[in-house]
Amino acid sequence: MKLHSTLGALALAATLATAAHADTAAPGAPRPNDFGLDVVRLSPRVVVVYGGPWDNGIVAVATQKGIVVVDAPFSKALSGAFREAIRAELGRSDVAYLVNTHEHVCHVGGNAAFADVPIVGHESLLREMREMAADAGRGRKVCDMGDRELAKVREYLQKADPKKLEGPEWALYEKLWRGIQADLKKDASLVLPTITFDRELTLRLGDVSVRLDFYGHSHGAADTVVRIPEENLVLTAGLFYPAKVPALTAVTEKATPGEIDNWFVVMKGLLDEANDETKFLASHGRAVMKKEKYRGYVAYLEGVWNGLRSARASGKTLEEAKAGLPLSGFPGVAGLPNEELRGTEWENLDIHGHNIERLWKALERAPR
Repeated sequence: MKLHSTLGALALAATLATAAHADTAAPGAPRPNDFGLDVVRLSPRVVVVYGGPWDNGIVAVATQKGIVVVDAPFSKALSGAFREAIRAELGRSDVAYLVNTHEHVCHVGGNAAFADVPIVGHESLLREMREMAADAGRGRKVCDMGDRELAKVREYLQKADPKKLEGPEWALYEKLWRGIQADLKKDASLVLPTITFDRELTLRLGDVSVRLDFYGHSHGAADTVVRIPEENLVLTAGLFYPAKVPALTAVTEKATPGEIDNWFVVMKGLLDEANDETKFLASHGRAVMKKEKYRGYVAYLEGVWNGLRSARASGKTLEEAKAGLPLSGFPGVAGLPNEELRGTEWENLDIHGHNIERLWKALERAPR
């Protein structure tokens, strides 16, 4: 949706990866449909459908043994629209698997649209979704979140560009949220994964293999990278976007040092396999990132982590550790915005500082 690109600091996760800040934009001319979704053919086998209020990029891979779809956003009706757009573009409907990359509602809330096929996710995703499903107020909470977001964006546009509130982009944006809310008020039940894995899993589908690698506790509890070697394609889950410093969430504070170390095992494995043509796709927005962009993000996170370990081992305080790890010391990210979601309930005006604090808390939980 183009509306989000007009909102500046108020734009949500989708805006953080717009093509204006990307290494390259997704190739191919988008083909719009009645749901406001844009369909882009990334290759003869790969389709990316962009849309929803947070501009999810839903990837579908056509294989000899069926279609693999990655993630299902928000609600059954919205994800059903994504599924229909995939069917129309590929000219086939034989979905073999749905893969969930992590537990956030914008990735699993629409699993019901794929209840007829195996749903694959990490063991921790199943645990998280069981807790979500047990919350009788889950649907209301998502609806309330939509109301707050609409109010914030409307308030911003009234001040910055009120004419946009009369335009088709705002109408579609509001329609999407109202449709999600109506869907959840009717039925907020979640469909859980039916296939789980521990560290890694490969789905073999004849001409294509879909490899899942768990690293967890960075953006979500169940963060999973999806790579399709035959397409030289990596889906990075929710942590990396080209228009900002990578932002760890509060879930990182619950990670063990071993779990954080595993991030870099997985990420460096991706880099070892990648080449200059590898496409790295973010979960939201229309960016296609390249290997060097991804390498800079990984170097940043590992540098902060190692620096904090060293600082704590030498008896330094958190503030001393912060002083020794300025953002300017990490060239892969130093030129990127160090804030996100200004003016929203997710506002973060010092991503780097919060990353340090969250990793420090993870260290504090571990014995010296």
